[in-house]
Amino acid sequence: MVKAVIIEDEVHAFNRLNTILKNNFQSEIEIIGSADGVKSGVKIIEDLKPSLVFMDIQINEGTGFDILDYFNGQATFEIIFTTGLIDYKEKAMDYFAFYYLNKPIQETQLIAVINKYLSRKTRFDMESYLAFKHQINGENKTVAIPSTHGGYQILELKNIIYCEADGSYTKFYTTDNKELLTSHNLARFDELFSQSSAFYRIHRSVLINMKHVKEYLPDGTVILTNKMKVNVSIRSRAGFIRMMKLTNYSID
Repeated sequence: MVKAVIIEDEVHAFNRLNTILKNNFQSEIEIIGSADGVKSGVKIIEDLKPSLVFMDIQINEGTGFDILDYFNGQATFEIIFTTGLIDYKEKAMDYFAFYYLNKPIQETQLIAVINKYLSRKTRFDMESYLAFKHQINGENKTVAIPSTHGGYQILELKNIIYCEADGSYTKFYTTDNKELLTSHNLARFDELFSQSSAFYRIHRSVLINMKHVKEYLPDGTVILTNKMKVNVSIRSRAGFIRMMKLTNYSID
């Protein structure tokens, strides 16, 4: 049986999670303790040594990430995040393939996540967490692009001029006049870069680096620093202009 703890500061969220687990996984998962803050969360993990931790992101005294920072590579447990964050952090969590539940917790989602965990019995991937942490804090200045030939190529974000969809692939255009094709679709990179003010999706098939916008024409054409011309879709123009003004000094 999997020994688990719940770190949650909302009583109703704790009760719902606990009830669903008892109703569906009583013979597979045993809740051996709970906590509602960073200090008590660290203590209960150290004292009880669970295999699985249900962790709310926003808790007393800080966040669930503070608890993970405390263990700093020594995690012997798996994490299932519970989050009410409907923003870039959730997208990043999805990109890094973490287990997470949206609040209010739905029974069907919880069952699916638990079944996925039970089929793998994984431990928390701290290397992925550190990459995730850097990503959401805006600390990453590079991105590892998986190549269609295998392996990865490291690109500095400032050197990416724009990305273009090529079917289910994505093509990167860089400042050194290189083109890099990767097997992930454009939506994947749109999610990854979504917290950065440097990137904006101007069209269903084009994601540009705002730092490489040289000129914007009245007809919706953008001229980039590599002299490439790309078109901003009509539905994206208002957002693009707003982003352009936010990332540059603007005189209306």
